[in-house]
Amino acid sequence: MAVKVCFSQLSSCWGCHQSLLNAHLGLLDILPALEIVYWPTVVDFKLASLEAREYGEVDVGFIEGLVRTKQDLEFTKLTREKCKIIIAFGTCACYGSVPGLANQWSIEEVQNRKFMEVESATTKRIPDQHVPGFKDKVVNVDDIIKVDAYLSGCPPRTEQIVGAVQFLLGQKGFPMNEKTFCEDCVLKESNCLLDKGILCYGPVTSIGCSLKCPNKGDPCVGCMGPAKNTSEKVQKLLDMTKSLDYISSGDKKNLFEFLSLFLNIPLMAGFDLSSDILKQIKKRGKPDTPITNMPSITTEIATNLLAFLAKHPEFHEISNVCQTCPRIVGKGTMTKVKRDYEGLPNQEDCFIEQGYICVGPITKAGCGGLCIKVNTPCTGCYGQTEWVTDQATRFYKTIKESFNVDLSKEEFFMQVKDPIGTFNKFTLASNRDFN
Repeated sequence: MAVKVCFSQLSSCWGCHQSLLNAHLGLLDILPALEIVYWPTVVDFKLASLEAREYGEVDVGFIEGLVRTKQDLEFTKLTREKCKIIIAFGTCACYGSVPGLANQWSIEEVQNRKFMEVESATTKRIPDQHVPGFKDKVVNVDDIIKVDAYLSGCPPRTEQIVGAVQFLLGQKGFPMNEKTFCEDCVLKESNCLLDKGILCYGPVTSIGCSLKCPNKGDPCVGCMGPAKNTSEKVQKLLDMTKSLDYISSGDKKNLFEFLSLFLNIPLMAGFDLSSDILKQIKKRGKPDTPITNMPSITTEIATNLLAFLAKHPEFHEISNVCQTCPRIVGKGTMTKVKRDYEGLPNQEDCFIEQGYICVGPITKAGCGGLCIKVNTPCTGCYGQTEWVTDQATRFYKTIKESFNVDLSKEEFFMQVKDPIGTFNKFTLASNRDFN
């Protein structure tokens, strides 16, 4: 049975939907499994057709855009009402994105600037007919409704969107071997990492890995995906996942890698789960896939890990854009903050040490460094690795500790023309203290 999908668009530029359509022939793998019940930017369905559907009738709803108007607000509530799972689709829906910077001013100031004062304005009046009323502030989607998953990016990469949909459909499969990694582990007789209190996922992972991480003393992180059975150590692993609040930073990193590899969830691509949707996926997934066929105790372990991830958004601190950046650190020193138009950075050395502000050190990984690859510094569209109020000070502290920066804090900020727009460009609307 096809999965019913709704694509809703709030105030936005439509770029996230364009990124999905850029998959072209890549869509052929997923379209037959979808029944698109609403997608006004592509298919001629009227709003009334969505309104007429039963409560929770639609399986998955993708919401693109931010809540700027009263119409956006009502549409967001309607989509939540009709859909079992809601995905905030793109940085506007996840964090408010660039339009969220308008929250620095009152709605009256924003309207006057937009319609009366801007140099290109010709009519010099604020429209009041055939337009939806504005909200006082840009509001986050998850301030209004419960969001089940976040797919950030401005826009998200095409392959990330397709990968997220395939995950939700249960289409991304693994070999599912009968035996577990534990049966091929050099530590199975003695020095088992689980016995030492270290999270190791060998008891639920398929045999066949050539890396053999435990040979080097590192835990198995699930590269081969779920096994059809579990090893005798599985109960110890389950017990450990029931209380994760005090695990080490190394175990946290392993947990993150495990979920990405084991379930084939594109977590590293900005796909964040805020609730346990495994059970919902199992109900509608295709037969003979890991999601539908993994042992119940394996599902319970994965559910515990997902619950921990949902409770700890700061968990993403372990992975930032710098960790995926190929540029060389240590060859230069920032002695002056340069604007984009000042000179031309070379394509080998770190932007920061060339004098340009690149917010990669405080931005979640997942984009693959797309901007950096075209010689443009990161501006932060995948969201922050740590949600604190003062991202500007956090950025300076980070670069002072990790890069060659010969500027005092006072000298640095005297040369930054727009701290909020520079360090909160995509996330200001998510800053609860500011709003």
